[in-house]
Amino acid sequence: MEIVIANNKTSQLKKILRLQTKSIDCGIKTTVYTIDPTYGQGFVTSYYFEGLLINIINAKFKEDFLFTSKQNLNALELSVLIEGEKIIRVSNFKSDLVLEKNESYLLYDNSESKKIIFYKDKPLKEVKIRMYDDFIQKHKMQPLLSNDKVLSLKKINKNFTQQLTSKMEEVVTEILINSQKGLLKRIFLESKTLELLHLQLSFRTKRMYNSDSILKKIYKVETILQTNLHEQISIQQLARRVLLNQNVLKNEFKKLFGETIFNYTKNLRMSKAKNLLIHTQKPIYEIADMVGYKNPTHFTAAFKKNEKKTPKEFRKNYMHNSKS
Repeated sequence: MEIVIANNKTSQLKKILRLQTKSIDCGIKTTVYTIDPTYGQGFVTSYYFEGLLINIINAKFKEDFLFTSKQNLNALELSVLIEGEKIIRVSNFKSDLVLEKNESYLLYDNSESKKIIFYKDKPLKEVKIRMYDDFIQKHKMQPLLSNDKVLSLKKINKNFTQQLTSKMEEVVTEILINSQKGLLKRIFLESKTLELLHLQLSFRTKRMYNSDSILKKIYKVETILQTNLHEQISIQQLARRVLLNQNVLKNEFKKLFGETIFNYTKNLRMSKAKNLLIHTQKPIYEIADMVGYKNPTHFTAAFKKNEKKTPKEFRKNYMHNSKS
C-alpha cells in the first residue's frame, strides 16, 4: 500500500507508522504501530489469522491524507467508523463514497485501485475487518458474494452505509476492550467478526422486506434515540415526530430491531455509558446526565443491574485489565 499526503508530498508507509511490537500466538499475528509524530498521533493494532485481518485504528493526522491502494486482493470488507470521516474514491465510480461517524458498511472489495481520504485534525477511530478467501471458504460464504451483487465495490451505490445500531456498538466495544490472549483471543475475534457480519446482513435483508416509507421512519426514530440520549422522549412524542401510529411504531420497531423501544434505548444508554467510562475521564455524575439519567444514583443502580458492576467498578476493572 502506498500512502500519499494530499498536498502532493509523498511518504512511504514505514515513515508514517513506527513498529512497536510484533508477535505470533496460537496462529494470531499481532502487530502494533504508532503514528510518527511528524505526521500525527495515535496507533494501529492489527490481528491476522486464517484469512481474517482486523485493524483497529485510533489516530489523528496533521495533514489531509490520501491513501492509495493498488493491490488487487479481493476481500469482503466490514468497516465500523466510531469517530471521524472516511472517503472512498474508486476510479470507475462517479462520486465519492462517504462513511461518517457511527456508520458502518459491508462490501466486497474487488477493485484494482482505490483511494481513501482522511482529513487533518479529525480524530479517527475505526474497526476495519477484511475477510479473504481462506476465511470466506471456511465459513462457506461464496454464495453471498456471487448472488448479492450489490456488495461489489464496483457496483455499490452511494447509500452503501448504515447507521451503527446499539447491538453493533456493543460488539465493537467488546472487540476494543478485550484483553484475552492466545486461543481465547482467536476464538473471540472470529466469533465477533461473524456476529457483526450477521447483524449487517440481517439489516440488509430487513430493508428488502419492509415498506420503504415506514422503514425510513423507523430508522429516523433510531437516529432520534441515538442523538438524544440525554433526553427522555416518550413513544407518543416519537410517533408524532415521524407521523406514525404508536402501535405501528412499536410493532415495526420491534420487528426491525428485535427488541422494544424501551429496551433498545436502555441498551443504547448503557453502551454509551461504557464507552464514556472507558475512553474519557468524565465524572460519573456527568456521564449519568449525558445518557439521560438526571439522578446519578438511579444511573448507578441501572448500570449495576445491567452490567453486574457499578460504573466505578467497571472503569477500575477496565483500567486494571488494560495495564496487565
